[in-house]
Amino acid sequence: MPFGVPAEDRATWEDHEVQLLADALRPWREKHSDVHVLEDVRLLPPARALSRRSASAGLVVVGWSAEREPGPTLRALLAEALCPVAVVPT
Repeated sequence: MPFGVPAEDRATWEDHEVQLLADALRPWREKHSDVHVLEDVRLLPPARALSRRSASAGLVVVGWSAEREPGPTLRALLAEALCPVAVVPT
Protein backbone atom coordinates (compact mmCIF):
# COMPACT_ATOMS: atom_id res chain seq x y z
CA MET A 1 0.00 0.00 0.00
CA PRO A 2 1.55 3.32 -1.04
CA PHE A 3 1.52 5.37 2.15
CA GLY A 4 3.75 7.94 0.45
CA VAL A 5 1.11 8.89 -2.14
CA PRO A 6 1.11 12.70 -2.43
CA ALA A 7 -2.25 14.31 -1.64
CA GLU A 8 -2.67 15.48 -5.23
CA ASP A 9 -2.30 11.90 -6.51
CA ARG A 10 -4.62 10.17 -4.04
CA ALA A 11 -7.77 10.50 -6.14
CA THR A 12 -6.04 8.89 -9.13
CA TRP A 13 -4.63 6.12 -6.92
CA GLU A 14 -8.04 5.47 -5.34
CA ASP A 15 -9.78 5.36 -8.74
CA HIS A 16 -7.22 2.82 -9.97
CA GLU A 17 -7.55 0.65 -6.86
CA VAL A 18 -11.36 0.75 -6.98
CA GLN A 19 -11.24 -0.42 -10.61
CA LEU A 20 -8.84 -3.27 -9.74
CA LEU A 21 -11.12 -4.35 -6.90
CA ALA A 22 -14.25 -4.17 -9.08
CA ASP A 23 -12.55 -6.26 -11.76
CA ALA A 24 -11.49 -8.89 -9.20
CA LEU A 25 -14.98 -9.07 -7.67
CA ARG A 26 -16.95 -9.15 -10.96
CA PRO A 27 -17.00 -12.95 -11.44
CA TRP A 28 -17.98 -13.50 -7.81
CA ARG A 29 -20.78 -10.92 -7.98
CA GLU A 30 -22.15 -12.63 -11.08
CA LYS A 31 -21.98 -16.05 -9.42
CA HIS A 32 -23.46 -14.86 -6.08
CA SER A 33 -25.74 -11.97 -7.05
CA ASP A 34 -27.73 -12.31 -3.81
CA VAL A 35 -24.71 -11.34 -1.66
CA HIS A 36 -24.26 -7.63 -0.95
CA VAL A 37 -20.63 -6.57 -1.25
CA LEU A 38 -19.36 -3.12 -0.34
CA GLU A 39 -16.28 -2.05 -2.27
CA ASP A 40 -14.24 0.22 -0.03
CA VAL A 41 -10.67 1.28 -0.74
CA ARG A 42 -8.77 2.98 2.10
CA LEU A 43 -5.28 4.39 2.35
CA LEU A 44 -4.73 2.83 5.79
CA PRO A 45 -2.94 -0.19 7.22
CA PRO A 46 -5.18 -3.21 6.48
CA ALA A 47 -5.99 -4.16 10.08
CA ARG A 48 -7.01 -0.61 10.97
CA ALA A 49 -9.15 -0.21 7.84
CA LEU A 50 -10.93 -3.55 8.39
CA SER A 51 -11.46 -2.92 12.11
CA ARG A 52 -12.99 0.50 11.43
CA ARG A 53 -15.33 -0.88 8.77
CA SER A 54 -16.37 -3.72 11.07
CA ALA A 55 -18.32 -1.18 13.15
CA SER A 56 -21.00 -1.04 10.44
CA ALA A 57 -20.72 -4.60 9.11
CA GLY A 58 -22.66 -7.71 9.93
CA LEU A 59 -19.71 -9.94 9.07
CA VAL A 60 -16.11 -9.50 7.90
CA VAL A 61 -14.83 -12.33 5.70
CA VAL A 62 -11.07 -12.77 5.27
CA GLY A 63 -8.97 -15.43 3.61
CA TRP A 64 -6.13 -17.25 5.31
CA SER A 65 -3.63 -19.79 4.09
CA ALA A 66 -3.86 -22.60 6.63
CA GLU A 67 -0.33 -23.60 5.69
CA ARG A 68 1.02 -20.60 7.60
CA GLU A 69 0.55 -19.05 11.00
CA PRO A 70 -1.96 -16.18 11.09
CA GLY A 71 -0.21 -12.92 10.27
CA PRO A 72 -0.38 -9.61 12.13
CA THR A 73 -3.31 -8.30 10.09
CA LEU A 74 -5.51 -11.30 10.85
CA ARG A 75 -4.51 -11.38 14.52
CA ALA A 76 -5.24 -7.65 14.92
CA LEU A 77 -8.57 -7.95 13.14
CA LEU A 78 -9.66 -10.87 15.32
CA ALA A 79 -8.77 -8.86 18.43
CA GLU A 80 -10.30 -5.54 17.35
CA ALA A 81 -13.27 -6.29 15.08
CA LEU A 82 -16.64 -5.04 16.25
CA CYS A 83 -18.58 -7.77 14.42
CA PRO A 84 -18.05 -11.47 13.74
CA VAL A 85 -15.09 -12.42 11.54
CA ALA A 86 -15.20 -15.44 9.24
CA VAL A 87 -11.74 -16.78 8.45
CA VAL A 88 -11.91 -18.81 5.24
CA PRO A 89 -9.07 -21.13 4.24
CA THR A 90 -7.70 -20.28 0.81
